[in-house]
Amino acid sequence: MPKIDDDIITIQPAYWPWQQSLLEQVLSLKKQARLPHALLIEAKSEQVGAAFIWHLTMLLLCNNNQSVVPCGLCQSCSLMKSNTYPDFTFVTLMTDGKTKKINKNIKIEQIRNLIHEVYLTRRYNNLKVIAIHPAEKMSIAGANSILKTLEEPAPYSLILLLTHNKGKVPVTIRSRCQVLTLEHPDRKMSLDWLAQHGLNQAESDLYLDFSTGDPLLALNLHSNQYAAVVKQFKSQFGLYINNEIDVNKLCSILVILDVSLVRRLLKMVFRAYSLQFSGFSEKTKQPKIHKIAGRQLLILSTQVDQQLMVEENNLNLQLQLEDVLISLKGIILRSNH
Repeated sequence: MPKIDDDIITIQPAYWPWQQSLLEQVLSLKKQARLPHALLIEAKSEQVGAAFIWHLTMLLLCNNNQSVVPCGLCQSCSLMKSNTYPDFTFVTLMTDGKTKKINKNIKIEQIRNLIHEVYLTRRYNNLKVIAIHPAEKMSIAGANSILKTLEEPAPYSLILLLTHNKGKVPVTIRSRCQVLTLEHPDRKMSLDWLAQHGLNQAESDLYLDFSTGDPLLALNLHSNQYAAVVKQFKSQFGLYINNEIDVNKLCSILVILDVSLVRRLLKMVFRAYSLQFSGFSEKTKQPKIHKIAGRQLLILSTQVDQQLMVEENNLNLQLQLEDVLISLKGIILRSNH
């Protein structure tokens, strides 16, 4: 059963229409007795996580499914829905008991416990499934420790790895798995799906652009009124660059937001100025190439995620934001001289 510290979290299975072909592919492998011992699934959307793993596992364990939808009634389905299936183990990022913050890596102890579970005798005459998400967050020691299990898998077992960045999963692990990809749907399907969830045409187009074609993220951003956040931020950022407000004032509208939205806003600014410094901005009538500023911006942008990982350190978010924004302003102003 999924557990974070003392809180029991009940996860319910879920999938989306554009994921049907991948589910059919995996189900077909099972029916043909060609299911590999390890699957690495790269989900392009970071919104895909535990709920999808539950659905896929439930589908593979179901005794009566006629399609990519489990029957929901057999013993396996009932146990999966109640999160009590004894031959299913789920490993993810945990909250540190002392700091109360989410660990930046999946610890080696978690992987060792998972490996121990793999080789225990099955409780039921079905697959034993162990799942790791996000797989790219395994510590180096944890990734190394699971290699032998991938090379010498337990009978009737499936190791399911879900990642949002396949390139960050060690090649030694990727080479021992069958790799599948969950792509974003095409734009028409995305628009139709967003319309079903209450967005009008203009909102759907706008938020799909914000999310680079990810309808799940688009819906999430819409629920957070991201368009209004962007409008306010652009206005305040312009005042900041023109010395009409100080960095403290600009940060005051950011610190109340979710950190993921803050990172997204800053990346939007980095991208806009990167295009401008490269001479590719559509708004620049007489483009100038700023190689030094471009390099400085690239270095700063690569530091943003690390600097804003408030879950991983004790630094104050506003102090970190001030550091990033002061550096960014300095690069922008120097490029104008």
